[in-house]
Amino acid sequence: MLMVACAGDPAPRSSTPAEVSTIAAASVPTASPTNPTALALLIASAAVTVAPSVLAVTVPATLNTNAVTAAAPLDFSQIAIPPGNGALIVVDAGHGGDEIGAAANGIVEKDSNLEMAQRVQRLLTQSAYRVLMTRVDRGRAIGDIDGTGQPQGFSAQRRDLQARIDIANAAGAALFVSLHSNGLNDPSANGIETYYNSQRPFSAESRVLAQTIQSTVISEMRRTGYRVRDRGALDDSCLRAFQGQCFPLFLLGPPRVTSRDETLRRGGDPSTLGFSQGQDAIASRATGMPGALVELLFISNWEDARLLADDTARETMARGVVLGIARFLTENPR
Repeated sequence: MLMVACAGDPAPRSSTPAEVSTIAAASVPTASPTNPTALALLIASAAVTVAPSVLAVTVPATLNTNAVTAAAPLDFSQIAIPPGNGALIVVDAGHGGDEIGAAANGIVEKDSNLEMAQRVQRLLTQSAYRVLMTRVDRGRAIGDIDGTGQPQGFSAQRRDLQARIDIANAAGAALFVSLHSNGLNDPSANGIETYYNSQRPFSAESRVLAQTIQSTVISEMRRTGYRVRDRGALDDSCLRAFQGQCFPLFLLGPPRVTSRDETLRRGGDPSTLGFSQGQDAIASRATGMPGALVELLFISNWEDARLLADDTARETMARGVVLGIARFLTENPR
C-alpha cells in the first residue's frame, strides 16, 4: 500500500457509479514502462496529498491508561440492513473523499475500489447473499466529514475508519471484506495479496477467509488467461514496527489505544474523537467478525494497472472475490 499523509479537499460527490473507463483522473499524469522516472515522481508527489484507509498509527507504549471507547461517528439507526435470510457481507471500498489512496498510470484507487466493490456487491446479491456497502459514492463512509465543513486530516480519517467497523458490527455482519489496490515507489512490485490479522479471537477463521479469497482470485485470473503474481495471504499483525511495537491495519486489528498527545501531534481534534477533559487516551472498537483486506494488483505497476483498466480482468477479480466468500461460508457457515 502507498503509506502517505493526507491533505486537500474531498472529491465531489458522484451520483453515479464510477465506470472503468473513467477511473483515470485528469490531474493524474500517465507514466509508462519507458519512463519509470515519471512514475516515481508521480507517486512521490501523491505522497504529499493522499492517505491510506489503513493508516498504522503510533499508540502508547502501554495500554494501561485512562482509555475510554472512542465516540461513535454515525447514527446506527441510519444503517439500512438489506432484508432477507442470506448471510450478510460488509463490502468495504477502501479510501474515499479527499483520501484517494494510490494514484498512478491513470488509475485513482478510491474510484477503482468503489467500482470493484459494486461489482462484488452485484455478484454476491445474484448469489442470494445480502450486502452492505461502507460507502456508495466517491465520498467517505460517513457524510458528515466529507464536504460539509467538517475537519479533514487525522480526526476525519480515524472517524471514517471507525465508522466502517461500526457499520459491520451494528449490522451483525457475517464477514468484513475490504477492497484495495497496492501502490509503491518501486514500479516493479506487482501481484495480488490478501491480509488477515492473527491477534483476534477469530483469527483462524480470518486466516482461512484470506487464504480462500486469495486462492480463488488467483485461480480465476489464471483460468481466464491473466498471468498475475500470487503474493499470498499475509498476517498483518506486525505490518509495521516502530520502537519494538507492532502496528496492524486499523480495519483488521484488535482495539487500538490512542493518546491525546498522539492525536494532537498528528493534527487531530481530541473532542471529535471522544476525549473528555482530563482523559489521556481513547480505545477504538474492532470488528466483531472474521475479516480480510484484499489488495488487487499494484496501481504503480504498468502491467497491473493495465489489468485494472480492463473490464474483463476486473470482472474476473470480482468473481474471484465472490467465489472465495461463498466457498468460505459453505465450509464455515455463520
